[in-house]
Amino acid sequence: MKIKKFTAATEQAAIELVKEELGLDALVINIKRIQPGGLFKFFKKPSVEVMAAYDDKTVTTQAATSIEAESFAQAVADIDAKKANENAAAIVQEPGLVQKFESTKKDVQIAAQEEKIQMLQDMLLATSDMLSKAQSNLSVGRHESAENRIYQNNLLQIFYNTLVENQVNEDFAREILDELDKKELVEKLDINFVVKIVYNSIVNIIGAPSALEPTRAKGNPQIFAFVGPTGVGKTTTIAKLTADLSLNRNMDVGLITADTYRIAAIEQLKTYGDILGIDVAVAYKPEELVEHIKAKKDHCDIILIDTAGRSHKDGDNMMELSQFINASDAIEKFLVLSLTTKFDDMLDIVETYTKICDFRIIFTKLDETNKMGNIANISHKTGKKLSYITFGQNVPDDIKTIAPNEVAMRLLGLGDEDGPGK
Repeated sequence: MKIKKFTAATEQAAIELVKEELGLDALVINIKRIQPGGLFKFFKKPSVEVMAAYDDKTVTTQAATSIEAESFAQAVADIDAKKANENAAAIVQEPGLVQKFESTKKDVQIAAQEEKIQMLQDMLLATSDMLSKAQSNLSVGRHESAENRIYQNNLLQIFYNTLVENQVNEDFAREILDELDKKELVEKLDINFVVKIVYNSIVNIIGAPSALEPTRAKGNPQIFAFVGPTGVGKTTTIAKLTADLSLNRNMDVGLITADTYRIAAIEQLKTYGDILGIDVAVAYKPEELVEHIKAKKDHCDIILIDTAGRSHKDGDNMMELSQFINASDAIEKFLVLSLTTKFDDMLDIVETYTKICDFRIIFTKLDETNKMGNIANISHKTGKKLSYITFGQNVPDDIKTIAPNEVAMRLLGLGDEDGPGK
């Protein structure tokens, strides 16, 4: 099967496009509302994107019929265009109609200019609101009582408050800002320069992301296992990466699941595999995992392994997991963590998993929280490489490589509050 996206103004219109091009046998697997972007996004209407899976053989027949229909439509359009030209010539020859046409054209131009003026006025009002909000924040910083202040400098105090509100650890926030808390230094520096220093400090602490960079190396594919607590979204994350690698990068992906504790997990991954035309192997023992890897090596560029969610407090479960993910030295690991988890618990999870393997970190469920502080907290505290962030259930869309600059902007209250993908 293959997958194709359709975009229209409404869900019904998008589904009609699916039926028109792919036929009634097409399977709708995802419906997503897309908010407009860019400078004038507030003046644009949202659209709907529908992702559909289809059998390529069925669509080939339908495509031939569609081409015939398009040819017929083009012929009709050519006839209509010819008639329109004839009518235009007649209008020029008839007295009074030319003046009427010019008058109408002028009215349309005036209306367009008025609309543009209104748009600019609305933009100025939005900018004014933003400046008022910034001024209000500075005012609050100035009048905050002495016992609640950490810094005498208003800008540093506002940054501190914003970082802590975004669940950045208080000690970590102080570490970022304390170097600037010198009266003579702050007074000599331009405010914009102070902002850049704080911003760059956060970006450097988070570090460059370490995402998948698969190479076409059949016979010696890269192998990745995904580990983490129950319910953090390992299986869905694997499905998103598989769809991206298979559809967008044209990679041959191998899928293996060792999550045999939940039958639903096996069926979930197999469903995604069926849509993408990828067979999913099931490993009940570490030895079976090794055999499945050997069987897939020759025809896969990359192999992804799903594992059962394990409580980091259960020593026996962690030992069993270790036997699976360390069954081959070629297996690299991703630890999947939910951003809805408290920092202390998250840190405990990271430290426990560190005892059984090395890993990169994927954060999930940004759509369930507005706070991104733990991304910086974990990076600062553990030094682990960060990889991806997910923000919804849509496959393959709701995942992206972590962007340190976006995280820093959000933590300082300078970025888009809706977050990635919103």
